[in-house]
Amino acid sequence: MKALRALCAAVLCLSVSAPAWGWGRTGHRLVAEVAWDHLTPEARAQVQALLGKESLGDVASWADAYLAGNRQTGFWHYVNVPPGMTYDRDRDCQTQPGVTLGSHADKWRDCVVDRIPYNLERLHDTSLDTADRAIALKFVVHLVGDEHQPYHVYGLGRGANDIPVTVFGEENGKWGHHELHEVWDDGLIDHAHRDDAAWLKLLEQQIRDKHLEAGEGDAVAWAKESQDLAGKALVLPGSDIDEAYYEKYLPEVETRLELAGLRLARLLNEALATPPAK
Repeated sequence: MKALRALCAAVLCLSVSAPAWGWGRTGHRLVAEVAWDHLTPEARAQVQALLGKESLGDVASWADAYLAGNRQTGFWHYVNVPPGMTYDRDRDCQTQPGVTLGSHADKWRDCVVDRIPYNLERLHDTSLDTADRAIALKFVVHLVGDEHQPYHVYGLGRGANDIPVTVFGEENGKWGHHELHEVWDDGLIDHAHRDDAAWLKLLEQQIRDKHLEAGEGDAVAWAKESQDLAGKALVLPGSDIDEAYYEKYLPEVETRLELAGLRLARLLNEALATPPAK
């Protein structure tokens, strides 16, 4: 415990910003596919009308690619809540560029907690152009997934991107090294060696077995869940992510994917309950 406190002190100063990457493409796709399974017929029809030939799974990682030339949206993918503290909007969710804190223009800020309801509001607004609503839908799909990745809510070491680790004894990762954030993005999911069909079958079975429900929580409550899990799963720099870590935390990954899918479905069912006027 003392070592972990020392880690917090050493890297907390680096937690001002974090890269936007959330779950890897597989994780985001699985969240979207679970959500699709739980949409109402009305919501499914509107999703198809907005996305055309693309599915929710097809667009699940779209928001990461959108960052090119749209740098401000990078801040939408995460929120930095200091370890051991409760989310505080004024401290943790930065204002938009050029907007004064508390001013009339300060309705929406640049963090995942604000940008999920922001995009839901736009998705629900049938007076907007269809293309704008489709963009809002793509953001909602992605950001709900992001917030359920624990280190997208953990304001330590840039969401654990500054915590180098080895993974099953290997030192080199996709960025030339491994870091704890990457382990939760891809590493634990990839180590399961399941294809999408096997993953989806397992997740849906566990939803039934565990009697999981979306509940009535919102982005603030989901952030607290992720923050708590990130604190539990934290390791010291240089640690090895081994089979014991994998076996302990893969069930947590599965539950986060399941809850994200169910909650995304609830949000979309509510936002798309009424078809636009013709």
